Amino acid sequence: MDNVRVKELIGDTSHMSLYQANRLTAFMAEHAVQNVLELGFAHGVSTCYMAAALARFGSGSIVTIDLESARQREPNIEELLARVGQSGRVTVYFEPTSYTWRLMKFLEEERRPAFDLCYIDGAHNWFVDGFAFFLVHLLLKPGGWIIFDDLDWTYATSPSLAHTERVRRMPEDERTTPQVRKVYELLVKSHPQYHNFRMENGWAYAQKKCDSVSELRES
Repeated sequence: MDNVRVKELIGDTSHMSLYQANRLTAFMAEHAVQNVLELGFAHGVSTCYMAAALARFGSGSIVTIDLESARQREPNIEELLARVGQSGRVTVYFEPTSYTWRLMKFLEEERRPAFDLCYIDGAHNWFVDGFAFFLVHLLLKPGGWIIFDDLDWTYATSPSLAHTERVRRMPEDERTTPQVRKVYELLVKSHPQYHNFRMENGWAYAQKKCDSVSELRES
C-alpha cells in the first residue's frame, strides 16, 4: 500500500500532509528504518503512513505514545490503523500526563526497547520535550535518528491553544518562543553524541553517533 492509498483511506484527517508523509517515508527507506518510536500521534495519521511504509519494506514495528485524551479523537488512531490494516504493527500507549512517564517505564525494563528512529510531534514545549530528548537518547540505537516536527511552533500562534486561560497566563516569552527549536539548538546540537544536524521545512534532524563500525552494522 503506497502513500496515496493511505491518504484515500484516512481522508482529510489531520495532522500530516501527503507531502510530509512522502518525505518521512522516503527518509525511512533511505536509512533502512525498522523500529520506530513516535512521541505524539493525535489521530494517528503519521503512524498510519509509517506503518504502511514498514509493511512495504517487509518488516518493522512502531511504538507510539500520546495522551489519554487522544483516545477520544474522531477518528482515533485505532480506527485509522484498522482502515489501513496495520493495527498489528503498532503498539499504542495512551498516557494520563506525558509520554516521558512511559519512556521511564521502558528504561526500567530488563530488556529495553531500541529504536532506529524517533519522530517527535507531541508536547512542543521545553519542559516535556527537553527531558524527552535525554530519555530517547537512552533508547536510540547507535546510528539512529531523531526528527523533531514543528520546529517553530509557538503557543501564541496555536489556533487551539493561544486563547486558552493557561496560555494567557504564561509569560510572554514562553508564549512566543519556539520551544522545540530551543530543545534542538541548546540540547541536541550541543550533545557530544549527535551529529548530521539539518533543518528543513519545519523539521529538525539529528543522528546518534556510532562508537564503531560494528555498532553501525548491528543497528
